[in-house]
Amino acid sequence: MADQRAARRALRDEVYDALLELLVAGEWAPGTQLGIDALASRLDVSPTPVREALVQLESTGLVMRSALRGYKVAPPLDAGAIDELFDARLLLELGALRAVPDEAWRDLPEALAVHVGEQRRQADELTEGAGEVTRLRAYLAADRAFHDAILTATGNRYLQQMAGHIGIHGERLRQFVEQRHSDADLAIAEHEAVLHAIESGDREAALAAMTEHLAGVRERTLRDARTRGD
Repeated sequence: MADQRAARRALRDEVYDALLELLVAGEWAPGTQLGIDALASRLDVSPTPVREALVQLESTGLVMRSALRGYKVAPPLDAGAIDELFDARLLLELGALRAVPDEAWRDLPEALAVHVGEQRRQADELTEGAGEVTRLRAYLAADRAFHDAILTATGNRYLQQMAGHIGIHGERLRQFVEQRHSDADLAIAEHEAVLHAIESGDREAALAAMTEHLAGVRERTLRDARTRGD
């Protein structure tokens, strides 16, 4: 019995991860109905783990449930929600920079330099046309890895869990704005400013550079969201 429950939980978690990846990747437009039977067929599982995974996903805000109509993809974040998201990122990521122990701080530039290099390489591949979505995902993964490295350096599992939850919304948000290519050079330059401040050992300068970076991303995101709404 215990083995059966464990197997069921494992399957539910696999289905949750698969659906989460599809949602973050923008597989479905906002408002799309998510039929349980259709999803079960696509993932080659029974309806039960799909239903359980959708219940979990509802708590993230990525899907919505309405009476008699089932689940649908949630609408993109509006300007107010975007502001709240970046307020949360600012508190979390500045707190993370302050929390990195001195020993980990000294080792951090090496890891960040690798991620900036990968981000630049992926940015060079960002072009419209065939394979654009795949290349965008790779670029966003490199972008996210830069921030994750700082969270990892804190050694605080709860900060990392909080960042993971916020990151879900941040990545999905970027699927619905038009900053995909124009934002890359600016984001990389801002990451490099954070990296150089950490290399110099100046924590206050790193905090200022991260603040400027997040302010820049916020401004570009809100601008593009307003354009999308016109």
